[in-house]
Parts: sequence; C-alpha cells; structure tokens
Amino acid sequence: MAELLNPQNTLRYLQAASTNPPSHRGRLQIQSTPFTPAFDFHETPLEYILEGELPGLHDKKQTVIEFTDAQTVLIHGKIERGEEGKRIVGGEEGDKVWAAERKVGVFRRKFAFPGSIDVEAVRATLEYGVLRIVVPKIVSLGPRRVQIQ
Repeated sequence: MAELLNPQNTLRYLQAASTNPPSHRGRLQIQSTPFTPAFDFHETPLEYILEGELPGLHDKKQTVIEFTDAQTVLIHGKIERGEEGKRIVGGEEGDKVWAAERKVGVFRRKFAFPGSIDVEAVRATLEYGVLRIVVPKIVSLGPRRVQIQ
C-alpha cells in the first residue's frame, strides 16, 4: 500500500487499470477501430501531392483511391495486424502485453483539390508505410491569339 502513496506509482496504476481491466491484465484486448491516418497535402507548379502514413499496411489491395467527382479524392481502407500482432492479440499463456499502440482498423480520408486535375494521369505508390499520390494539374495555357488562315 505504501507504493500507492507515491504519485508516480499511483498514476501508473490508474493508467494500467483504465486500459487493462482486472479480468484482462497481462492479456491486452485489442480491437480494430476507425482511425484517421496523417496526410500531408501540398502542390508544385505542375501537380498536387498527397502523402499519408499507413504503417502496417501489408496488402495494397486493402486501400482504395477513388475520385468521387472532378476535384475530390476519397482514400479508404483497412490496416490489420501482421503475424506479430496476431500473436499479441491471441497471446500465449504467461505472455504479458504492456502496450499495443499501433493503429489498426478502417480509415477514410477525403481531399478536395483547389484547381482542375487530370484524373487519368494520377499515380500512387506505397513504400515504407507511406502512401504517395501524385495528381497532375490541368495546366491552362492562358489567353492566346489564333490567326485566321
């Protein structure tokens, strides 16, 4: 009981109790929940670039990139735990999981582009857990004169 009088020990105890109920201590229950992956969205003179963090995405088929109209992209999918994570969820007798903080579950992001885009020329890559989508702009030539022949 003297250990609980120490504020740091009390805080640790309360944090562990709130995230790991008594019936599951040492065997953390992990659920697949919706989350929002972080994305950067910037532009160059010729294209818009979206870069999003999707660590743990093993199968590219689990992510869908679709244009819902001429200026809006919807990115959605699901990240599941790999073999290592499945072992944590199932656990073996005597295993203790002290933290399981990696994001898993379904995600959905929607972005609107401020200018005209060339949907047919979009490129997407996934490397080291980063989804990169390059969306070319439709470049206007501006005013021009046409000579009569």
